[in-house]
Amino acid sequence: MELRDILKKVVLLGDGGVGKTSLIARYVVNKFDDKYIATIGTKVSRKDIQMVKPDLIINLRIMIWDILGQKEYSKVRSASLSGAQGVILVGDLSRPETVQSLENFWLKEVRQVVGTIPSVFVGNKLDIADPESISATMLQSMAQKQGCPSMLCSAKTGDNVEEVFAALGEMLVADVRAQSAAKEKAKRPQTLAEVVDFIVHDFCVQYGDLEKAMLIVQHQFEDAGVDIRKPQKESVLQALDGLAKAEELSLTKTVARVNLEERQRMVILARV
Repeated sequence: MELRDILKKVVLLGDGGVGKTSLIARYVVNKFDDKYIATIGTKVSRKDIQMVKPDLIINLRIMIWDILGQKEYSKVRSASLSGAQGVILVGDLSRPETVQSLENFWLKEVRQVVGTIPSVFVGNKLDIADPESISATMLQSMAQKQGCPSMLCSAKTGDNVEEVFAALGEMLVADVRAQSAAKEKAKRPQTLAEVVDFIVHDFCVQYGDLEKAMLIVQHQFEDAGVDIRKPQKESVLQALDGLAKAEELSLTKTVARVNLEERQRMVILARV
C-alpha cells in the first residue's frame, strides 16, 4: 500500500461576520465562540487528516487561512490568497447579501489571484436559518453554475462542519488518487494465478514477519481449499476472509478492511 504525505493551503473567504473564524475553531478544536471578533489580517490553523483508499493512504495536512472579510483590504487579501490550493466560500444564511457576494465578489477575487482551484460554497448559521430559505436556494444555484459543491452548516452546533472540510479534502487529493490509480492499473496482475501471487506477497510485506505470514497464508489457503497450481475464485475469496482477520490483529481494522475489499476486487476481475 502506497503512503503519501500531502500539504495544502486552504483559504476561507466571505463577508465580515459570516462565521469563518467560528467554522475553523469548530473544525480544528471543536470549539465555538459567539463573540464576534473582526480578524486582523490573517490567522493560520492546521489540521491533519488521514484518508485510507484502496492501495493508498494519504496523510493530508491542511493549513487553513482565515482572511479578513472587509472588502476594502484588498492588498492584505491578495497577499494571503497567493499560493492557495483550495477555498471555502462562506455566506451567512440569515443575510442573503453575504451569499450573493460569494459569486459577485469573492470568487472573482480568488480567480483573479490564483485562478480556478477546488472550491466549496458554504451557507453558515443553519441553526437560525431555514434550509429552504432564499439564501440556501441561491447558494445551491450559484454553486451548480460554477460546477462546485454547496453545503449548509452551523459553526454553533457543529452540524455538517466536518463534512465541509472533508468535501474539500477529497477535491484536494483527487489528482493524487488519479495518479495512484493509473500507476496501479499499469502494474496490476491479470490472471488469477498472478493475482494470488501478488496477494501473498502483499500480505507478507504488510504483516512484517515473513515466516509467520507464510504460515498464516498456508493455513488459510488449506482451510479454504485453494489449489495453488490451479486456483479457483471461490476458494481464494474464502481464504481472503481469513487473511483479513489476521491483519485486523497485526495492523488495524480499517487497513484490513481496505485490503480485503481491494483483494476481492482483484480476484473477481482476474482472468482464470
